[in-house]
Amino acid sequence: MTSQMPSDSNISDDRLRVLLIDDSVVVRGLLRKIIDQTGDIKVVATAMDGKMGVQQYKACRPDVVLMDVEMPVMNGIESLQAILELDPLARVIMCSSLTQRGADMAIRALQAGAIDCLAKPSSHAIERGIDFEQQLLMMLRNVAHAKPDALRKAASPAGTASQNRLQKRLGHDDDDVQLRPFPAAFEGSRPRVLSIGSSTGGPTALKEIVPFLKPDIHVPVFITQHMPAGFTKLLADSLNTHSPFPVQEGADGMIVKPGQVYIAPGGMHMTVEQRGIDYVIVLDDSPPVHYCKPSVDVMLDSILATYKTGIVSVIITGMGEDGLAANRRVIEQSDKNILIAQDALTSVVWGMPGAVAKAGLCHKLVSISNIAPVINQLLAGRRPLF
Repeated sequence: MTSQMPSDSNISDDRLRVLLIDDSVVVRGLLRKIIDQTGDIKVVATAMDGKMGVQQYKACRPDVVLMDVEMPVMNGIESLQAILELDPLARVIMCSSLTQRGADMAIRALQAGAIDCLAKPSSHAIERGIDFEQQLLMMLRNVAHAKPDALRKAASPAGTASQNRLQKRLGHDDDDVQLRPFPAAFEGSRPRVLSIGSSTGGPTALKEIVPFLKPDIHVPVFITQHMPAGFTKLLADSLNTHSPFPVQEGADGMIVKPGQVYIAPGGMHMTVEQRGIDYVIVLDDSPPVHYCKPSVDVMLDSILATYKTGIVSVIITGMGEDGLAANRRVIEQSDKNILIAQDALTSVVWGMPGAVAKAGLCHKLVSISNIAPVINQLLAGRRPLF
């Protein structure tokens, strides 16, 4: 560990409060050491199993729960459901081991209402892993300000005035965003490729988008979702089950076909290049970009280099600014390239979509329920009606 424990004089009284639930006393101790060395986050309680974790949640009502998925007495899925029954707005991060079973349970937890998931290395790797430490603390800080799915669903039926008030109260007001004029050159043209970038809240949002794209989409779809290795395969399999076209994790050398969806594998950047008459996926093991691997910027820059024009880019819920730089280049390249982003109200975290919106790059801000219909209209070469 490189950080120093803060002195009492440097500790804020309004620190972020974390409940830590893990059956390993060693892992609890290591995670607590990482968290408590900060000046703005503290562990307010710990629990050794899911049942005890639910009791601790009742007692201390933390800002964020960091919970293992595989535990005795009550596992992570069961305790997540119990916590959400107590508090539908609970912010829960699932911490999974790097196993097939752990990844499967983490995906199920995201579908059940967890905000995000974190791959937990061995206790030895936790103790020595600066990258893990930075990722953990960044996720805790961002998730603390996220809007859980239950809050978004509760807000969606409200009238426009109520939605605007909620947005302002949460500090996610997109009223002042300046949208780009929809380019006349796009109308009647046929896009060549669809790109989607997402992070925190993305797995749930993608389930509201991908299965609702028209079955006869005529373009390849590339998705970068920030997730650890092993998790993205399960996400692809889940989306494939509910979608009218093939959804798969991208693999090195895979021939790209129109009407198919390719998800970047966790722990690798996914790019595309042209080889003769074929378009081919190339996996890139270069360092993370914006702390992300896979990175939206890396994927989208390769799409731009390969397709150049006719690109529909979509940025949905997620923390950080991954995708901002590449989308700027996409929009500057051609007036037949279109960028839409998820709006503030329906994003769990309005970081990535907010970054491109505030930069004045977006042609349209769209609620999660309207993103698939808007994409369908764009892929048909029409100006969106929503």
